[in-house]
Amino acid sequence: MAKPINVLYVTSESLPYVRIQSLGDISYSYVMAMREQGVDIRLFMPRYGIVSERRQQIHFIKRLTDMQIPMGKQFSLASVKSSSMNSPRNKVQAYITTNDEYFTKRKGVYRDIKTLELYPDNPERYMFFCRSVVETLGILEWIPDVVHFNDGETALVAPFLKILFPEKFEKTKFVLNIHNIEEQVITSKSLYEKTGLKKEFKEMFYHKDKLNFLKAGISYADAIVFSNKQYMLDILEKSEMSGGLNEYFEGKEIIHIPNGIDNYGWEPKKDKKIAHKLDYDFEDFKYNNKAALFQIFETDFDPSLPVYGMILDVNEYEAIQYFVDNFPEMLKNENMLLFLMARVESRYKNTLKLLAKKYKKSLKVIFSNDLAAEHQLFAGSDFYLSLDNHDPSNMNTYFAIRYGSLPVVNDFYLDKTLVKQYDEKSTEGYSFIFKRSDKQSLISAINSSLKIFDDKDTFNQLIENTHSQKFDWAPNAKEYKNLYTKLLKGK
Repeated sequence: MAKPINVLYVTSESLPYVRIQSLGDISYSYVMAMREQGVDIRLFMPRYGIVSERRQQIHFIKRLTDMQIPMGKQFSLASVKSSSMNSPRNKVQAYITTNDEYFTKRKGVYRDIKTLELYPDNPERYMFFCRSVVETLGILEWIPDVVHFNDGETALVAPFLKILFPEKFEKTKFVLNIHNIEEQVITSKSLYEKTGLKKEFKEMFYHKDKLNFLKAGISYADAIVFSNKQYMLDILEKSEMSGGLNEYFEGKEIIHIPNGIDNYGWEPKKDKKIAHKLDYDFEDFKYNNKAALFQIFETDFDPSLPVYGMILDVNEYEAIQYFVDNFPEMLKNENMLLFLMARVESRYKNTLKLLAKKYKKSLKVIFSNDLAAEHQLFAGSDFYLSLDNHDPSNMNTYFAIRYGSLPVVNDFYLDKTLVKQYDEKSTEGYSFIFKRSDKQSLISAINSSLKIFDDKDTFNQLIENTHSQKFDWAPNAKEYKNLYTKLLKGK
């Protein structure tokens, strides 16, 4: 029997510990899917202050306690702890870096929890985390076949291992996922001193007179994976999209493999986060979860109103401003209701409060990124409205489809083979897709969805069409396993 491939998956966030961006969903569902494929995969991430060690059963590892992590000429202590990530069929070991100064004492992940401003020392924090991964592998004397890392926050793992231990990790292959090219982690070149690396390597870390973590990760990766094909092609062809990083892709294995979703966690029949699980009656499922959603938004239940769920995140500056500028036109029809979950900076928070007060019949807002509330939003909404042009993974749209919340979505890198457009002749479509740059396109999409809501036979048919979409990881996980095998065989 062939020895399973050993993989270390390094990420800045993952369920069940923390989920701020779509990466948190992807990281968890990915490692579980790879375990299904027989890959011996382990996950590594930081322990932020909002992560409960007791609830998540995070335990000390004696020989990984109070490790001295070099940061230039100084040292900071890290204790790397262990936990078990579980699904109904699989278990994955997680290593979790704890450090008071950089992670544990802070309630935020990437941003200050009150101001929602990025922590100014994020580059130093994630440099420390990456170095803790390196030191842990040294103490464990574990040399994975593949080290798989994500975006700029974890990109220094590859150069650290390749430069510091070239002989030990000579056969190890390094795979980089670029989920969002904006997540580069850029800082002053002076921070290079804290890498502890010789000056001869510094040019591999510099881009446009800055220290750029993602550039370093690209330089030392054996393969680079994108989940969105058109996004990948545009980055390769358009220098402005990557800030010039595309010039470093030459000679690399560049591949497109779509994401899947966790069909245990995002399964209407089993979801413990929603008020009512799906049994045999989908209309009953939507009705009861819609009633529960009204309770979350503290609104009197009216099942006759079409409900649009929406999420605005602090990263989506353009979408937030677009919403603020165009809200009155978007919701001209008073016989509709928008439930908005927002995690935004104070300047937008005050604006959204004023809008909700002015348009209290049609707009309800809560300021939260609570995962259970998000599940309920998808389960209870008739439609999911998205203006996002930041996240090419489109994970929220996939979640909405799983729960029969019909997408009314911007076409920003939307895979229309997965998110199928509705038209009157279509027997498979269920989505209302618009170009956000064309305001009339947005208004038309909303009006079309309202018209469909009043036509119950067609509305129910569209919801039925969503049921065929599983977004299963299995075929995509096989592609990742094939990539690992190909790299390890030197092809």
